[in-house]
Amino acid sequence: MRTKFIYTAACIICPLHTLYAAGLERTDQSIAAFLEPGNYAEISLAVINANIEGEVQYKDFISELGINDFSTGNLAEREFLGKLALKFQPHPQISAGLIYEQPYMANISYDYSPALPDGSVIEIESADISFKSNNLTGLIGYQPHAHWNIYGGLSLQSFKGKLHITGQQYDALNGYDVQFKNDNAVGWLAGLSYQRPEYGIKTSITYRSKIKHKNSTSESTFYSNGPFTIVPETQTAIETPQSVNFEFQTGLNSSNLMYGAVRWANWQNFVIQPPQLGAVLYWASQDPQYSELAQLKLISYKKDQWSGKLGIAHQWNSRWLSALEFVWDKGSGNPASTLNPSDGYRGLGLGIMYSFSPQTFLASGAYYLQFNKPDISSTPLAPQISGLSTVADNDALVYGLKVGHHF
Repeated sequence: MRTKFIYTAACIICPLHTLYAAGLERTDQSIAAFLEPGNYAEISLAVINANIEGEVQYKDFISELGINDFSTGNLAEREFLGKLALKFQPHPQISAGLIYEQPYMANISYDYSPALPDGSVIEIESADISFKSNNLTGLIGYQPHAHWNIYGGLSLQSFKGKLHITGQQYDALNGYDVQFKNDNAVGWLAGLSYQRPEYGIKTSITYRSKIKHKNSTSESTFYSNGPFTIVPETQTAIETPQSVNFEFQTGLNSSNLMYGAVRWANWQNFVIQPPQLGAVLYWASQDPQYSELAQLKLISYKKDQWSGKLGIAHQWNSRWLSALEFVWDKGSGNPASTLNPSDGYRGLGLGIMYSFSPQTFLASGAYYLQFNKPDISSTPLAPQISGLSTVADNDALVYGLKVGHHF
C-alpha cells in the first residue's frame, strides 16, 4: 500500500540526524533503524561545514599595542561522521540489532597571533581541542503484539580527547596541554514503541543511561619540563550524559505524513576537570583576588539540552519521496567562549529518497543551521578555556547520504 511506503520511508528521508547540538554531541542517538520492519541494514554519512567565529576578550588592552583586528577566524573544522545499523527479525516476536555511530565530537583550532605595527607577530592566544567517541549499541526487542515493541540493550562506548592552549592570555597556564587517553565503558538503554502501519503511525520513547569513563590523563605546561603532578590522581572522571528520545509520526493521507522528535540530554551534570588543573585552580583560589577560580572548570555546561524537529514527508510516486523539516536546539546556556561560540540553533532540512526497489533505497538531505548567539560574560574569568567579547552571525551547512536495504 502507498501508506506503508510512506510509513517505512519517513524515518530515513532526512538521513542526517547529525547536527551541531549542545555540548559535544553530534548525533541524536536515534534507534529508528532498529524499528524498521523485517531484516534491515543501513549506512549513512554526513559532512558538517560550520562557520563559527567571534572576537577575543581584552580588546581595550590589545588595542594599546596598535592592533585593531580581534577576530578568532573560523573556530570549527570540517567534520565527517558515519553511522551503521543492522537489524534482524529471527522470529515474529523477537528482534535484534547493532548500531554504530560517533555521538560525541569536537574539533576546534584557532590561533590569534596578530601582527604589530612594526610587522612582528605576537601570540596572544591559540587553542587546539579535539574530542572523539565511538558507540556500538546492541539491542534486543520483544514484540508481545503486532503493535508493540519492548526493547533494551547495552552500549559500548569509547571516549578520548586532547587540548592544547598557548599564548600570553593564559599566564601561568601558557602552554597547558592535556591528553585524555582512550577509555572504554558500558551503558544501557531501554524503550517502548507503538506502531500502526495501516495509519502511518509510529511512536517510540528511548532512555539511554549515562556512561562513566575513567580516562588516564597527562598534563603539562611550558614551565613544567614534562608532565606535572601536584596531586597523585592521574585519571579524569568523565560521564557522557543520560538522555531521552521521543519520536513520532502519523499519516495525514495516502501521500503525506507528519513526523517529529523531542530530545533531552543531561549536559548540566557533564564536567571535564583534569586532576592537576583542578589542583592548580584550587591553590590559586586561596588568594582572595582569585577566589572565583575555585568554580572554574575546563569544560562544563549550565543547562540541559532540549532539541527537536518537526517535518512533513510527501510521496510523489512509487519511487520518489521528499521531506521538509524544521529543527531546533535550545543550547547549554553557557557564556560565549571558544568551546561555546554559539548556544543552540534553528534550521531547515530538505531530503529526498529514491527507491530502486521495494527493498532498497538511497536518501540524501541537507540542513541549513543558524546558530543562536550566547550571552557575553561580564566577568573576565571565562567559564571554558577562553571567553569571547562578541560573536558573529554563525551558521552551518550539513550534508548527508544514506543507503538502506531490507532483506
